[in-house]
Amino acid sequence: MFSFHKNHTQLECLINNYLITPNELGVNLVYNEILNYVNSGGAIKINAGFISNLKEPFKSLLQINLKNVTTVAIDFPIYFKSKIETKKTIMVCAMDSLPPIPTSIFWNDKNFDFNKNIGFWAPFSLIDNWQAPVGSMKTNIPFFRVLLEEYNLYITDVYKVFFRIEKNGHLINSNAIAEYTEIKNQEGTNLHGYILSNEIEIIKPDAIITLGNSARNKLLHMNYLINNKEQHPKGWSNEPQIYKWENAIPIIAIPHISGAANGAKSAILNNSNYSSITGNYQNERLAKIIKLKINE
Repeated sequence: MFSFHKNHTQLECLINNYLITPNELGVNLVYNEILNYVNSGGAIKINAGFISNLKEPFKSLLQINLKNVTTVAIDFPIYFKSKIETKKTIMVCAMDSLPPIPTSIFWNDKNFDFNKNIGFWAPFSLIDNWQAPVGSMKTNIPFFRVLLEEYNLYITDVYKVFFRIEKNGHLINSNAIAEYTEIKNQEGTNLHGYILSNEIEIIKPDAIITLGNSARNKLLHMNYLINNKEQHPKGWSNEPQIYKWENAIPIIAIPHISGAANGAKSAILNNSNYSSITGNYQNERLAKIIKLKINE
């Protein structure tokens, strides 16, 4: 199922120009390593990158805080082909979980330097084995598997680099640092949103699914800045929220599929309108509800 989108070269150029150029071959080498990792069942490792290879202003922000920065990681956007032959593609935009804390076995490579290196990975660990999922993948995969029954999927993160800063013995996540979440390019546009809007232009999805507050709010804000389309995010209720990118692409906003959002998800799942929808997992039923909304 893991594949490269027909406009994958344009995506690589976007990442090379605005996020990171990790080596002389650019991100092409990283994506080939991801492909080899998938095809080998995880036997072939994905090499780390370097903070010094980040593009500005990401690089300067991290280098200013370098002595306090730890667990830097990038989830590269990934694409999956549907189980059926279709031209319809859904974009899933989320704030995925931050990388594991420094003491995790995830960082057991002795050559990995927390003050120099960047770990390369993929959103929701979806390049790992779907047949024998572990941890949060057990409940996440049913969500994506249901959507793949009808659509190709392009999955990306709203914030393009993840890291922690150690301060007074505490680890502060990058999504809680306003200086980072509001980082701007030379034109004064939010850089995360700028990259995200360019991804939409390249992928041209039939619909966009946002997971959680961060992805929804950032996308709606960029829609206002770029397309002058003002839409205010609402509080979660017993229905998915429907917005529009420009005046064309449906945005279906739902609570995050992580366990932390089970309460907000339950309000939708307990809606009597969806009582006939079955599934072994909350996220499986949630994906079926999304399919209903897309097909309405």
